[in-house]
Amino acid sequence: MPRRDVDVVIFDAMGVTFTESDDVSNLLIPFIERECGYRNREAIRQLYVVASLGRIPSEEFWEQVGCGYPGIERQYLDTQLIVDPDFICVAERLKSSYVLSMLSNDVSEWSAYLRKRFDLDRLFASVVISGDYGYRKPDPRLYEILLESVDVAPHRCIFIDDQPRNLDTAVRLGFKTVYRLWGVSRAAHRYDYEIGTLKDLLTLL
Repeated sequence: MPRRDVDVVIFDAMGVTFTESDDVSNLLIPFIERECGYRNREAIRQLYVVASLGRIPSEEFWEQVGCGYPGIERQYLDTQLIVDPDFICVAERLKSSYVLSMLSNDVSEWSAYLRKRFDLDRLFASVVISGDYGYRKPDPRLYEILLESVDVAPHRCIFIDDQPRNLDTAVRLGFKTVYRLWGVSRAAHRYDYEIGTLKDLLTLL
């Protein structure tokens, strides 16, 4: 039976909807080093942050790291990002009882492409991406935009993320929170629940 104290289930993208938690360090930077020969890791990281705030388009990101756009972007997105194998079935089951949303830090164009490629938008009533709004989690302004988009009080929402700092903001705003655990628990941080797989959400909810 669905929980009566929850109306909206909010998913992070990387590390929750997708399998890789730190996509910049573990996927993007090695890909650029390998395919483009650009090896300034800190510069790549900073450019990604700027792009994920919507301050430069994805085309300019690739140009600044010396990669040929648009082919290299398609190659990266098609070969590096994998949806969690449990996500689709879990989301489809939850969608019958809850409003589903996504709240994520990402480059706007990349997020839109991946959602279309994996047919994810059909699952979400609301999608709030940092690159569309100019704020990145854990900035509370991005969470407030999400709340406005679903028109629900924070205590009626449950938010799943794999980064404790993002959950900290959610806790302060009054969300229920779920830590998607990869490896060792971060018990020093505040969150309500902890899951090892997305299937655990079906028991929790």
